[in-house]
Amino acid sequence: MEKRQLGTSEIQITPIIMGSWQAGKQMWVGIEDAETVKAMREAFEAGITTFDTAEEYGEGHSEQIIARALSDVRSQVVYASKVFANHLKPDLLIEACDRWLKNLNTDYIDLYQIHWLAGTWNSELVPIADTMDALNK
Repeated sequence: MEKRQLGTSEIQITPIIMGSWQAGKQMWVGIEDAETVKAMREAFEAGITTFDTAEEYGEGHSEQIIARALSDVRSQVVYASKVFANHLKPDLLIEACDRWLKNLNTDYIDLYQIHWLAGTWNSELVPIADTMDALNK
């Protein structure tokens, strides 16, 4: 599958990205981990190399499923994840990042994004400059 450059970065993403909200199982019924792992692996075999998750998807469960499906091909895939609005203070963002790395069984992040802006979902207002400094770290 053809890949595209992500902005001005060196990251190459596939135009089709596999999401993992359902893999978190929190708001879904009938989702079996083994079937999700199989689907992710088949997506990879079909050329999809970009996988999206978020810390809120099953409180890290979707990240663990991605790790189970793709850890052996980690160098060939792009992990895109999102930090939730209640973790935008720098210390909380770093803690969330550490959980993400552990759950995904990896030591680097390809793309780490803000899922919801500060103030949404009754979260605390955090200056965007503070959050961006933490994201860059």
